[in-house]
Amino acid sequence: MIDSTLKNANILIVDDQQANIDVLTGLLDAKGFTNYKTTNDSRQVIGLLEEFKPDLLLLDLNMPHLTGFQVMIQLKVLIPANTYFPILVLTADITTESKQKALASGASDFLTKPFDLIEVDLRIKNLLKARYLHQQIENQNLILEEKVKERTIELEKTNLELISAKEIAEEMNKLKSIFLANMSHELRTPLISVLGFAELLQLELTNADQLELVDQVLEGGRRLNLTLNSILEWSKLESEKLSLKLSPSNLAVEIHKNIDIYMPLAKAKQLFINSEFSDANLIANIDTGLFDKAFFQLMHNAIKFTTKGGISVTLNQIKKEEVVWAVINVMDTGIGIPRESLDKIFVEFRQSSEGLSRSHEGSGLGLSLAKKMIELMNGKIEIKSEVEKGSTFSIWLPTVLDAAALNLKVEEKIKTIAVEPAIKKTGALPAVLLVEDNPSNRMLVKRMLVNDYIVYEAEDGFTGIALASKNNFNLLLMDINLGYGIDGIETMHEIRKIPGYFKVPIIAVTAYAMFGEKDRLLNEGFDDYVQKPFTKVELINHVKNLVIN
Repeated sequence: MIDSTLKNANILIVDDQQANIDVLTGLLDAKGFTNYKTTNDSRQVIGLLEEFKPDLLLLDLNMPHLTGFQVMIQLKVLIPANTYFPILVLTADITTESKQKALASGASDFLTKPFDLIEVDLRIKNLLKARYLHQQIENQNLILEEKVKERTIELEKTNLELISAKEIAEEMNKLKSIFLANMSHELRTPLISVLGFAELLQLELTNADQLELVDQVLEGGRRLNLTLNSILEWSKLESEKLSLKLSPSNLAVEIHKNIDIYMPLAKAKQLFINSEFSDANLIANIDTGLFDKAFFQLMHNAIKFTTKGGISVTLNQIKKEEVVWAVINVMDTGIGIPRESLDKIFVEFRQSSEGLSRSHEGSGLGLSLAKKMIELMNGKIEIKSEVEKGSTFSIWLPTVLDAAALNLKVEEKIKTIAVEPAIKKTGALPAVLLVEDNPSNRMLVKRMLVNDYIVYEAEDGFTGIALASKNNFNLLLMDINLGYGIDGIETMHEIRKIPGYFKVPIIAVTAYAMFGEKDRLLNEGFDDYVQKPFTKVELINHVKNLVIN
C-alpha cells in the first residue's frame, strides 16, 4: 500500500521510445520515487501488472504490437470495477478525438508531448494521492467488514444466550405456576377444614371461653386465606395471564352487592357502613370479578384500620378533561396514613408501617393489587388521608352509554327529548347546528358566527339528532367527544340517516389533533375538520366554504 508520502508507490512506464522513458525515470529519481519499472513493449503490460502490481501507469498511445487504447481495453477486464487504478496517458497525438477516446477507454489524465516536467510531476502526485485515498477507504471498508463479521458473531452468540435465557425463564415461569397451583391446593384444602369446623363450633358451643378460642382460630384462618388469595392474584397480574372480560355493568348494583358482604365484619367491630349514590344508573365497562376483588381490598383495609366510626361509600359522576367518570369513594374514620407514606402504599409488599416495629400485619399487596386491577379496566385510584382522621380511596372509572344495559335504544332516547322545532324563520341567514357538550365552547362558536349565521345548540348527540330530525339545517358543527352518551362520530352517522341530510355538510370540530386524526375523521364521513383551538377567521372560512344556502 502507498504511504502518505507517496514515495513508495509502484509506477509502471510503458513507451516504445527509450528517450521518453529516460526522461520520465530521471524525473522520478529526482522526486524521490524509486519503485518503478519500465518497458518499451506494450505486450508485457499484463504480465507486469500481475508481477509488479503498479499503483500508477504512465502509458503512451501510439506503439507497435499493442496501442495504448488496446492496453486499456485489456486492463478493463483484469482490474475490478470497484478498484481505482490511475492511468496517465503521455502521447504526441494532440487530436481532440484521441484525447476523448483515451479518457473514455479508462485513462485518468491526459498530457501531450512534448510535456512540461513540472506539470507531469504534479499530475503524477495528484493521481497517486487519489490512489492513496482510495486504498485508505478500501482498507477501512475491510476493517469495517471484519468488525461487522465480529459483531455479527457476537450478536448471534447473544441471541442464542437470550433464546436460552427466554426458554429458562419460560420454564421457571411454568414451574412457578405449577408451584403456586400446588400451594394453592395444599393450603386451601386444610383451610376449608379449619374455617369450616371453626364456624360449626361457633354455632354449637355455648361456653364463652371456648367461643373466644374459636373466634381466634377463625380470625387466623381468614387472615391466612386473604394472604393466599393476594399472593395468587399478584402472581396472575405479574405473569400477565389474567384474562379480562369487560362488559357494561351498573356500578350501583355491583357496589351494593359487595357492601352486603362486609356488614357482618363491620358489625363485629361496631362500625357502620353507609352508602350514598347520586346517580344509580352509571354504567362502566368492567370485569366484575376484578372489580369485586379491587373493591374488596379497599373495604377490607377500611374496616381493618378503623376502630371507631365507620365507612361511607359514595358514587358520583364527575366530568374531567372531556371524560365523564364514575367516582367511587371509600371513606373511613380510621387511623389515616402519614403524608410521607402515601407514595409507597401502592408498591408491592410495602406498607405505611414497616420493619420489626410495624403496627399492623399484612402482606402489603392489597392496595397494589387494587390499583393494578382498576388500571386494567382503564381506571385509576386516588387517595387522600389525614392521620387520626381517616382515609378516602377513590376509584375512577370512565362511564359508557350502553343501550342494552339501560334498556334504552337510541331511537327511544331521542323520542324522550322534547324538542320543539328550533327554526321558526331563518330569513336570509343560513342555519347552523352546533353539537357541543362544553357550554363555554358553545358560547364561543356562537359569538364567532353570530353576524353571518343563525346558530342553534345541542349539548349532546341525542339532542343533536332530535333537532336535526325536526329542522332543516344548512350545516352542522360536530364535537367528537360529547361526554356522557354517544360520541360525535355516532351522532354524525345517525344524522346522515335522516331524510335530506345525506349531503348536508358536517364539520368535525375537535381537540383530537394527533397524527392521522384528520384523515380518520374524514374517512368516517365528515366533510371537513377544524382543530381546537381555532381562530374566528379559520372557523368562518371553513363554514363559508361548505355551508349550503
